[in-house]
Parts: sequence; structure tokens; C-alpha cells
Amino acid sequence: MKKILLLAVASLVAFDRVGAHEHVEVGVDPHDSLRLGLSGPSSQTAVFVPRGEPWSGYLLDFPGGWHAVELTFTTESGALAIAEGADPYVELISVEGPPGGQFAFWEVGATSPTWARSSGWTASPEDTPSFPVVYFGEPHTHGRAFTMDLPGQYSVSFRVVDWNARFSESREYTISFQAQQPPALKIATSGDSIVLSFTSRHGFAYDLQQCLDLSSGAWETIDFRAGNGGLQSLGFSRSGLGRGFYRLVEYY
Repeated sequence: MKKILLLAVASLVAFDRVGAHEHVEVGVDPHDSLRLGLSGPSSQTAVFVPRGEPWSGYLLDFPGGWHAVELTFTTESGALAIAEGADPYVELISVEGPPGGQFAFWEVGATSPTWARSSGWTASPEDTPSFPVVYFGEPHTHGRAFTMDLPGQYSVSFRVVDWNARFSESREYTISFQAQQPPALKIATSGDSIVLSFTSRHGFAYDLQQCLDLSSGAWETIDFRAGNGGLQSLGFSRSGLGRGFYRLVEYY
């Protein structure tokens, strides 16, 4: 009988390999016409992207190895009035998160973090990381990412400043980032049968992947499942199978 080696590895990438992304709008503070304001999501889920795994159609060169999320700061109007004559850019104020954790920003096309700061960090005049805003009227730009190297909850605060000084800086804007571990992949054997199972999550989809040789790094999808919040399982006979490694890939 052939010996089968099973490796349960769970990992996360984005749905259809196009990163699920949201916008934070930069415009006029609705309560102060002389101040910049921000409007957008208050929380984000950062999925774990394994090294070498395709994640996003916008971030083709992203190397993986971090919990990652796409989020674009833009002057496109919607909830806020356009800040006419402003030249806004975003500054990082503070990072709170798991001890030893690191929060990082990736510019479009980057293959390594543009800048990174550790949990417990606070801005100072000598150290204030920043990045420019995507402007309304220009080609719509995606591809920026924020990453975390450890799982857990991060609370990150930003503000927007006007290079032209026509508007005063925005109030502090805080976003909660949940760096989420994937579901555990369980393996059970019964006679000549193998059953792989996991508890799925709503809003995610799953690839079950197989690799015959880990040194090659080549993973092949052998099954696809849509998450429903319940237990999912895949059973098959191990007769005729060679040595194999299996992992679960969860994505938006």
C-alpha cells in the first residue's frame, strides 16, 4: 500500500484573485468647512496571504507572508464635499496591536513594505510616516495595501494634512484592522477513505489545494467551496494516490 502524508495548512487570499477593497474618502469636514475630513469604513479584515500565493489582480507583485488588506484613500466625492484647492496627504498617528506586531503600508507595485511601525508606536515631529491621496479625476488607482505580521486586533489612527495649507488638518481617524487567521483544516481517515473538513465563514470562499512535492512549491486546486458559516467536508478514496500535502486557501 502506498504511504500518504497529509499536511493541513490553512491560508487566505482574496476572492477571484482580486482583492476586496474599500475607500476612505478625503474631503471637507462636514462640521467645519475650513478643515479636512475623512469618511469611510471603521474596520477592516486583513486576511493571511501565504508566500507566493496570488492574492489580488491589483497587487500582482505582492510576495505574501503577511495578513493583508487593500484600502484606498481618495478625494473622490460622495459623502464629503470636495476640498477645492487642497493637496492632501495622509499621516500615520499611532499603532496599537498585539505585542511585537508590526503594521505596514505598501505603495502600488511594491514588493516590500514602503514603511512599517510596531505596536505601541506614536508619531513625533522626527518620525511621521505618510502617503499621498489618490486624486479625483485622475485614473482610478488601486494596489495599495496595509499589512500586519501577527494575527490579532490592531487600532491604527490617521490624519490628513493639506500641503497647500488651505484647510487645517483633519481630526484623528481610527480604523480597526482584524488580522485574521484562517480556519483549521482537519484530516480524518477511515479505512480507504480520507475526509478533509473545516468550519467555513460567511462571505469567504475556499480552495482545497494539493501539492505533491513541497520543494516545488506548486499547489493545485482540487476543490472549491463557498463559505456558509457551517462545517464543510470533502471525502475521497486514497487508493492510487501518492504522497500528498493539502492546504485550505480562504479568500474573499
